[in-house]
Amino acid sequence: MKTRSIAMLALMLCMAMAANAQTGEWTTIRNGQLWMTPDGESVQAHAPGFLFENGRWYMVGEDRSHTWNPDVNLYSSTDLQNWTFERKIIENGVTDERLGRSRMIERAKLMHNPKTGKYVVWCHWESRNYGASEAACFECDSINGAYQLVWSGRPMGIKSRDCNIFQDTNGLAYFVSTTEENQHLGLFTLSEDYLSPVHHTQLFPHQKREAPVIVHVGERYFMLSSACTGWAPNQCKYAYSDDLHSGWSELINVGDELAYRTQAAAVLEIKGTKQTTYLYVGDRWMDPTLPESKTIIFPISFKGTECEFHYCDQFEINFTTGEWHKL
Repeated sequence: MKTRSIAMLALMLCMAMAANAQTGEWTTIRNGQLWMTPDGESVQAHAPGFLFENGRWYMVGEDRSHTWNPDVNLYSSTDLQNWTFERKIIENGVTDERLGRSRMIERAKLMHNPKTGKYVVWCHWESRNYGASEAACFECDSINGAYQLVWSGRPMGIKSRDCNIFQDTNGLAYFVSTTEENQHLGLFTLSEDYLSPVHHTQLFPHQKREAPVIVHVGERYFMLSSACTGWAPNQCKYAYSDDLHSGWSELINVGDELAYRTQAAAVLEIKGTKQTTYLYVGDRWMDPTLPESKTIIFPISFKGTECEFHYCDQFEINFTTGEWHKL
């Protein structure tokens, strides 16, 4: 009888442990605060790009400590709130002698190429007067190594500025940027090694959009973007299509008239055991100064052809189940 009771207790304990593994822990995400590292340093990764690998989020972004000549920093986290500084992966005067002198980097974005095993960064590669209107590509064997410049210039000869990347579920990768003096958005299909543009499609001609973010939900693509108003926030708009290269809808307002004082940087997909949640990541520029600009995260949903922001000053998310709720 005693043996049976012990066996039953052990079974109940195992069931409880399994239940805990399924439900995981809840993480509170608070907006409006400057992120700090465990060492007490401010997290400098503005206009961030993200890569999820081996249970960790990796974030690259502009180090605006010196405002106009940003290095590119890499941080890692398991909860999108507590960030560990990994290293400077692109550094002024070290990675390339022009950086910090005649050239600067904006909106660095990171992805992993499953075919080559390499890690690739694309960015806006610019001169002080924004006359260069170029992009650049960097590569490294490891995610937190010293990246090397592979290519820089105008993609396929086209003036290119504010930018992002998109890696589709079929392995194809794209560089998307404002083109021809911020008149259009350009979608550049990348080569198999992700190191060069091989095809260009002009999107939203003469709409003057920037900060493009593409997300693939089911069979449909959504693109978020903002108007070109410098550091000042404006109305975020979205469009949708079943094809990346054509058939995009008109631009539709989403969120409030200032996108909650943000500009889109990324949309993160949280695949949980109970649901999939999408998180909008935006830059809150000049808050109050450029080095103190904040990173804002809140849930965003897609249903049919509709996109909806769910801004929260605070919310909880369970990264195991994918569930979230407002606080």
